[in-house]
Amino acid sequence: MKLKRVLAVLLAMVCAFSLAACGNSEGGKSDTPAATKAPAADTKETMAADDTQAPTEAADDGEDEDLADINVMFWTLNTVPTDKETVEDAINAITEERINTTVHLNIIEMGNYIQQVNLMMSSNEKLDLMVTLPGGPAHFNSMSSQKQLMDITDLLNQYGQDILKLIPQNWLDATTIDGKIYSVTSYGDKATPLNIICRTDVLEETGIDPTTIKTANDLEALFAKVKELHPEMVPVGTGSKKILTAPYLIDADGNFVKYDGLGDGDNSLIGIMDGDGTTIQNNYLRQEYIDTSLRFKQWYDNGWVYKDGASYDETAESLISGGTAFSYFKQTAMDAEAAVSATCGNPMTLIQLEDDPMLGTGAFRKFSWAVPTTATEPEAAVKFMNLIFTDAEVLNLLTWGVEGVHYQTMEDGSIDFLDGQDANSCGYYLGDETSILGNGFLAKVRNGQATDLRERCEAANLSATVSEFNGFSFNSDGFENQVAGITNTIEEYRPTFANGLYTEEYYNEFIKKLKDNGVEEYLAYIQQQLDDWVAANTANQVNVNVN
Repeated sequence: MKLKRVLAVLLAMVCAFSLAACGNSEGGKSDTPAATKAPAADTKETMAADDTQAPTEAADDGEDEDLADINVMFWTLNTVPTDKETVEDAINAITEERINTTVHLNIIEMGNYIQQVNLMMSSNEKLDLMVTLPGGPAHFNSMSSQKQLMDITDLLNQYGQDILKLIPQNWLDATTIDGKIYSVTSYGDKATPLNIICRTDVLEETGIDPTTIKTANDLEALFAKVKELHPEMVPVGTGSKKILTAPYLIDADGNFVKYDGLGDGDNSLIGIMDGDGTTIQNNYLRQEYIDTSLRFKQWYDNGWVYKDGASYDETAESLISGGTAFSYFKQTAMDAEAAVSATCGNPMTLIQLEDDPMLGTGAFRKFSWAVPTTATEPEAAVKFMNLIFTDAEVLNLLTWGVEGVHYQTMEDGSIDFLDGQDANSCGYYLGDETSILGNGFLAKVRNGQATDLRERCEAANLSATVSEFNGFSFNSDGFENQVAGITNTIEEYRPTFANGLYTEEYYNEFIKKLKDNGVEEYLAYIQQQLDDWVAANTANQVNVNVN
């Protein structure tokens, strides 16, 4: 098996050398700049992105031991890459030597990810390492409450010591329950503001200055002009059955408002806004939720949104690349234009709608690396997790593929597609997943991005404001039936309101069904847990100040 891997990698290297000789990468710098250290004294020191420095947990397995074999699952924002095996071979040439492990990449299209996770967990199929989703059954909350995630505390202490040195403690707190760590949040852009992302060419046609757009009212003037110029195009697209992602709503005046979902993800049931204090609200009863739904209905009636959005599982980027939509809402990383443009197949302009994104439990839980209970090689899984958080070579193979085969290095050190290739023809292009795949601050930057982007992003994230409720984790013990009923109800009704199909009758039916499934009792149970958590943290803070 090792011989096969080595031969495959040698072949890839020959191809890379030949392609590089013809490309424009002479003098290009392929090494990723070292990750900057945390600016705050109480944050943990970031490991340097030196490709030659092996993590401290380097293989201690005897050569006579059998190779561990792990299945690793994550999603792509593009199509499933046709050249996955070449990347696997390149990764395994490292992991078989370093951690005595063979890695199989199970890459799923975003729209099928939840279904695939459900299928593998329900059939007890081998799955050793995976990324949790922002919402639904593959979210950290859902999987941890159903006891589908392993406690990896001891495994991290033994095989993931580099991760524990790297990730700030308050980031780890978000995926820790009763002192036990059940996943590790990706080390990437978390302080991601809400943006409306538009096709640059169409935006320029409208003549509207993007710097004047701050509210939903401003957007409506833009949407009307786009529809006038391009009646065949919907001004705003849908992704994963929703126009606007959690945790955002639009108030009656058109302002984008945000709630802290306390780690509840895209479920959107639980929230605390400014003015709520420590009192949990049912977001679906907020006036802002009704205002948002009514606004989307106007957009739908005007022909401004994708008509089949309530049943559309795929990404909004697909609607852009297919010429169906002009724009979409998304939280994005710093300087994401180049990567977004590559995924959408068009030059794109990002219009930021939020100034100071706050980090809460939800931000840390939506993209986290976990070992499911169906894992057969949890030790090897954590060893590999340690690599993708600390080893720049492995991280960049996973993120961008093989240099010279899937990308070329430019003179300034950034990377780009090979000449004549793009996101569709490249054999391995996932889209920009640097905020998802391990330590994104080790990832090479795309052409068009500043070469110091990763260092600036890391500094910004480590200095970002963290919610006062970060680290609070509620359990649903004894409420399993209610949670199942509430979740099913939300999944049945929410896509309707999230895509402009609101009616008062259907909304009242939705609220009644939530009540019938025990939502009030469930929220009261979580409120009690939050009250206890706040009291305990207040007492701890008093003790710290006294001492």
